[in-house]
Amino acid sequence: MRMQPFVYLEPKTLKEALTMLDQNKEKLKIISGGTEIVPLMKLHLIRPQFVMSLKRLSSLKGIQEQRGKIVIGAATTLTEIIESPLMNSLFKGIVEASKSIAAPQIQNIATISGNILQDSRCLFYNQSEIVRGGLEPCFKLKGYLCRAVKGAKRCYSVYQGDLAPILIAFNAKAKLERKGGGRVVSVSDLFSGNGKQPINIEKEEMLTKIILPIPRGNTGSSYQKLRMRGSIDYSLASSASVVYLNDNNKIMDICVVIGAAGPAPKIVPIASLPKDNMLSDEYIESVAQAAYKIAETVNNQILPGLYRRKVIKVLVKRALSNSLKNVPGGR
Repeated sequence: MRMQPFVYLEPKTLKEALTMLDQNKEKLKIISGGTEIVPLMKLHLIRPQFVMSLKRLSSLKGIQEQRGKIVIGAATTLTEIIESPLMNSLFKGIVEASKSIAAPQIQNIATISGNILQDSRCLFYNQSEIVRGGLEPCFKLKGYLCRAVKGAKRCYSVYQGDLAPILIAFNAKAKLERKGGGRVVSVSDLFSGNGKQPINIEKEEMLTKIILPIPRGNTGSSYQKLRMRGSIDYSLASSASVVYLNDNNKIMDICVVIGAAGPAPKIVPIASLPKDNMLSDEYIESVAQAAYKIAETVNNQILPGLYRRKVIKVLVKRALSNSLKNVPGGR
């Protein structure tokens, strides 16, 4: 499938990139690794007049510790995250999530920002133009129906990014910059919850950094996912979990986030911490059940929605159990 013609932009500085973005806004798409944008362009799901590459912007690459925080450049590759001693020592779950994405060849070029900001997906939407041409357009194609849910008043496409759930569990923040200014928001605020337009970023804004607070005390984390083929497919269900412990290895807080369960990652409501300071089977089951209740799964992926929803319970249990195993020095 051929892409439509476009103008290729290759800024050498962040200032130049922000100027280009400001000038072109809705006509421009940013490309870093290109592992999502290029397939969408080939399917003619997006038709940008300008494609701006970030490959020359060294300021957007790398992992650094700065004043009690870890700062990851938006154009940092998954391989850099996987191989980082700093990330392996403090954020095991993020490394697990990075390893779970595609194959090493893709990890070498795919970036953290590209994985976070990917569009939501649906079997009825992510098709060739020939297939789509024979169907009435859905919400994501500026139509007025959802092909996955008859009579639905909104889009039920699914956000399937792997890094966002675990970053949200770690309370990560994102720096968004535009010409003349910028802002810092939580990673969870990057998502609108609307499948039709899932990413909550202005057209003239660019994600430039991910900021992770260094956890106090000991922290265990894990990321678990379901997919059909390990080297290719997107997540069909996922769970990220972080267990925060104090210096005495007592549980201070727990955060569980599920993915591929709606148009945005979902934070699982946890009513209270375990009274006996142990993640008992009963406590883990209660968290898994809470995740099951909030999961939104319909038949718009390669596996049935009900099956994926049941699997989420299993993944939550695995993530919580493995989080304790991943505590530095054991628990």
